[in-house]
Amino acid sequence: MLTVNEAKEILRALAALPLDKVAEVRDFVLFLQERYGQVAAVDQSDSWSEEDLRDLTAAVLENAENSVWTGESADAKPK
Repeated sequence: MLTVNEAKEILRALAALPLDKVAEVRDFVLFLQERYGQVAAVDQSDSWSEEDLRDLTAAVLENAENSVWTGESADAKPK
């Protein structure tokens, strides 16, 4: 499973590429997903797993970090 930090690293690398190369990366990722990807089962339970708690914590910390520097929450609407 991809971690939040790994996903951010990939996004930063993609942002540095020209659009035609991003399209190539997308095509390759879709190829890999079709060939090797696994369909994750959807958990219908109301309980929070350790992974859910880690994801929530990471999202809250990222929002807090961003709002400290900008002075507003990422979810805040412009006035």
